[in-house]
Amino acid sequence: MARYSYSELSMVKVFVDGLIKGIHEFKTLHDHLEGKAEVQRWLGWHHVPHRTTLSRRFKALPNQLCSLITEVYQGFVSSEQIQEEVMSVDSSLMQAQGNVWHKKDRDAGVLPKCGNIDTEAPWGVNGCGDWTFGYRFHCLVNADTELALPKHVTVHAANVKDGVVFTDELAASLSPDTDVVLADSGYDEQACYDVCDKKQISLIAPLEVKPNTPPERIERATLFNDPEVREVFALRKVSVEPFQGHLKTLFDLEQLPVKGLKNVRSLVTLAVFVYNFLAWINRL
Repeated sequence: MARYSYSELSMVKVFVDGLIKGIHEFKTLHDHLEGKAEVQRWLGWHHVPHRTTLSRRFKALPNQLCSLITEVYQGFVSSEQIQEEVMSVDSSLMQAQGNVWHKKDRDAGVLPKCGNIDTEAPWGVNGCGDWTFGYRFHCLVNADTELALPKHVTVHAANVKDGVVFTDELAASLSPDTDVVLADSGYDEQACYDVCDKKQISLIAPLEVKPNTPPERIERATLFNDPEVREVFALRKVSVEPFQGHLKTLFDLEQLPVKGLKNVRSLVTLAVFVYNFLAWINRL
């Protein structure tokens, strides 16, 4: 039987089209393409991929798109449309597709009779103490009042700590031009301060001072409470927080339409790529 190859570009086009049309099931996407001969010719396809091929290629999207997201972002930096001196980092919870798997049952490995459970999703809690069964979207964004864009994004299970993702992944994307990173209390960890200190970057995050607080933490708390620093810290609320809300609203990611960490990671990465690309088109 003949083997058909499908270029990365053609696959990205198909998945972007599916994202815009709200087609998230691979069988539905296959059937949608099957009846469109002109689209197949435009893509350079002789045959529509099987749904399992679509599924496999979808899971590989982050490997293809992360560099493109950064490339578009750097285009804004090179053209001096955005600056990188101040960056914001944050995470946002997204509810898993289907029914919730209550923590007691999940810990015991007992699936509920209602079914339709994303078995890869755990429970996670946000800064306000609200619990969500699902995943956590992490991003590094330039702190700009006019145009805040993601430079690096990733998705993990909802119970993975912000500080771990920052030190293991996001911090590597910080530019030599960056002087300050704005973060919430989820990043108030010594490892986060250490990775920024090595890069000669100030990590600004709220932290408590107690009677036995070490001198270096008191110094960081004093810096955070400086009026000028607090004014800069306010940029978080007009950069990374609105971006996360806009992304989830624009692509309907509050409750996810796909299951499994790899699929969720691909969906969010695809949405971020489209977000940056649309921003680039609108600025031309």
